[in-house]
Amino acid sequence: MEQIYKSKMQAIGYDQNVCDIFVNWEDVKDELLIPERKRGSGNGTIHVFLGAADEELRKEFPQYYASVHNEIDATNGAIEIKHYFLSSNIISMLGYVCKYNHEHHYDIVPQVEEILDFITQSRATDGMLSTKSLFKLSTGATKLRPYFKQFESNGVFAKIIRKILLPNSAYKISLYKNNNNEYAAFWLIGFDNVSDFEADSNIEYLVSSDNIESACHQIICYGAPGTGKSHKIKAQLEGVSKENIFRTTFHPDSDYSTFVGAYKPTMEKSIDKIYTKGELISKLTEMKEGGVTYSPQKFGAKYWRSLKQLNLSDKKDILQACGMSDNYTVEFDKGVAVGEEYLACSKGSRIIYSFVPQAFLNAYIQAYRKPEEKVYLIIEEINRGNCAQVFGDLFQLLDRDAYGKSEYSIKADADLRAFLEETLGEDNIGIKDGELCLPSNLYIYATMNTSDQSLFPIDSAFKRRWDWEYEPIKYKNTDWKIAIDNTEYSWVSFQRKVNDKILSATSSEDKLLGDYFVNPSDGVITDKVLLNKILFYLWNDVCKDGEGDIFKVGETEDVSFSELYGENGTKTLKKMMSYLGVTAPDGNKVTIENDEENTEP
Repeated sequence: MEQIYKSKMQAIGYDQNVCDIFVNWEDVKDELLIPERKRGSGNGTIHVFLGAADEELRKEFPQYYASVHNEIDATNGAIEIKHYFLSSNIISMLGYVCKYNHEHHYDIVPQVEEILDFITQSRATDGMLSTKSLFKLSTGATKLRPYFKQFESNGVFAKIIRKILLPNSAYKISLYKNNNNEYAAFWLIGFDNVSDFEADSNIEYLVSSDNIESACHQIICYGAPGTGKSHKIKAQLEGVSKENIFRTTFHPDSDYSTFVGAYKPTMEKSIDKIYTKGELISKLTEMKEGGVTYSPQKFGAKYWRSLKQLNLSDKKDILQACGMSDNYTVEFDKGVAVGEEYLACSKGSRIIYSFVPQAFLNAYIQAYRKPEEKVYLIIEEINRGNCAQVFGDLFQLLDRDAYGKSEYSIKADADLRAFLEETLGEDNIGIKDGELCLPSNLYIYATMNTSDQSLFPIDSAFKRRWDWEYEPIKYKNTDWKIAIDNTEYSWVSFQRKVNDKILSATSSEDKLLGDYFVNPSDGVITDKVLLNKILFYLWNDVCKDGEGDIFKVGETEDVSFSELYGENGTKTLKKMMSYLGVTAPDGNKVTIENDEENTEP
């Protein structure tokens, strides 16, 4: 280990360097990573294997090795080790943690806050935080393998160090002792692929307000139809686990019960539990001691499904364990026959009432089950539902503090409280004291089509609790074509010409054609799609009062929607495109076959 760090240990009395356990960077193993960062499963036990220094450790602790070798409990004689970590090293690693969490769509702020609070409240010695563990040897098949084990549950290692260790990070460890033969390990945490890593001067990755963005927790993406609002949200969530994304679409019949949840009648099919042999012994004993007559036969009928899973030897074992003759297996079989023939048919489905959670509640539960991961609730077409009716008292939760949590909690009603206490547990903060509170890792994204006719107004109090992002028209699908008969037109040229007329007539962008108003798989918009989707929308929603100057074939010659169909429909449609000035895909004027008219660019 570098001299600067040896000096730090000498300053606190550990002046004898026993050995460098890991003089080179040692990759972090799964056992030390928090669950969501594990590359494999690990074995669930937090420990550090010290095999690289086994020879030096044998020399330092010969009596302990000898005692375990003679099969004495490894706990007897285990050596207490104090572990020291530089506060500056922890701070410098936070930048990497922020970067990692951001790339994996995990929440950044709570974890960083927790670490910084711990450092602030902890008592540092010469700029170092400490905790304790035991140096223990393994027993059994892997006897005498050296480990650091049993770290203090509330110490810096359990509370902080594991949270700054990343799958690609590494550490160096040196072992020291003082004049009282007390041992201490000094840790340096970094990366084996960063040769110039300096714990005390890693300024580039220091946590600052620039690293921790105050992410918007509630966003409404709004714009004209087809601008790609849903596509934008989908792109932002790329890489997020599907189990952390919950979707719903609002409509005029949406209400609190379809958004949050409610008691509903559901079908429940009776399914007999399959009991183990040990459980069956207990059940038969209960029947026998309860004075049930013909107990083996009745037992066979009641537990016929479980008994059918057993062989003759198992059935005899059950009878003998209950102090009964193994000849009674015949009675078992009689009972099984009765159960299979009659009882199986009597246990059909039945209607029960149970609480059925919906999109909001499913997202809420997932956010509290996975506090280290971001969870997203996506609401499509939010203004097609009555938001006041749908959100109800949840409206109050939308006020978030600087850390993303609800500023004000609300009381859950009796049904909701009972369901959440059963699902999350009574002590979970998601329903503590019967109150609801949005966690900082729950994000709500919504889309809003500004041109919808059948929508509900959103009041200003609801609006101010959201961040709003306008999705403009970008005219980016330049390779798309409109094919009418054998003539091709540029989609973007048509889009621009029509939108210019809509904007001129209405002074509003709400009804403009977005980039994805249609989304042809091959980039070709057929005349059928043009007529039945695009022009139908323009005729009914934009030009119904004669606005827009779109349905014309000349300055003074209007055309009705029905005239675009029938025998001369294609010819009329081409004349309309000519009047609008739609160009060919290459930007030049359109030459119409078998017709003298050209479309000017």
